[in-house]
Amino acid sequence: MLENKLIELGLNKYEVKAYLYILKHGIAEAGSVHKETNIPYGKIYETMNSLVTKGLFEVQNSRPKKYMAKKPSNALNGLYAEKKKQVDEDLENTRKLIIDIGEEIDDIKIKKPAERSFWTTAMGNEIPEMRRSNFEEAEKEICILLYLPRTAVSGFHSHSNETNESETRQEMMKAFERGVKLRMISSKETGMMHTVDDESHGINDTAGNIEIRYQDEPFPAYFTIIDDDKVVFSIIDPVEQNNVIAMTKVWDQRLASKLQGKFEEMWESAKKLN
Repeated sequence: MLENKLIELGLNKYEVKAYLYILKHGIAEAGSVHKETNIPYGKIYETMNSLVTKGLFEVQNSRPKKYMAKKPSNALNGLYAEKKKQVDEDLENTRKLIIDIGEEIDDIKIKKPAERSFWTTAMGNEIPEMRRSNFEEAEKEICILLYLPRTAVSGFHSHSNETNESETRQEMMKAFERGVKLRMISSKETGMMHTVDDESHGINDTAGNIEIRYQDEPFPAYFTIIDDDKVVFSIIDPVEQNNVIAMTKVWDQRLASKLQGKFEEMWESAKKLN
């Protein structure tokens, strides 16, 4: 209904009644609107003045005042512009508030947790969010060991759709802009797949941040090391080997350091992918 849509736009129920009455009758006094719409007398002038302020009515400052509706398309576009201005101001105030909060939080001496490690697991639709967070959290380098059977390379996916892939790539590009490096060891087929895919999405514009190497007989594993203190393990579906069914992120510097050492050994023996 039109009434509900106007309320959704930001008018209250009295404003909706007054606005529709003036639209139908062209010009009217507040008293007439009060009698015909049952808007309480104590609310009628407040309602009419609000509609003038919102740019929906023109007012004739006679005695008594008369009101006329502006051309709806112009009036509603003006209302949209006003709401957009308010939203932009709210967003800017929120941005400033977040900066202020962040600065105060930085001054807090955060106690290191007594437990050495912490982990979290993502499954199904949670996997794309974890992928994005991997790039969002990275500050220096991401190292990926990715092995897929030859039969799985061409159809590889991970509960992701086009929107999720786009958001992940945006986060990846932001990481590269911050100076984050990406190194990946894979099979030759998997590396070629990622190279072609990256070129099609413009990621080769940041090729200086990316290096891919391959092994003729790659280690059968799939993990990611983030900044020497986080490790992400990906679990491949044993039946559909082109599908990641779960990811586990572990915050553990000792584990990350150990895997980083293994990664470096493999990196030295791996071949560069042109």
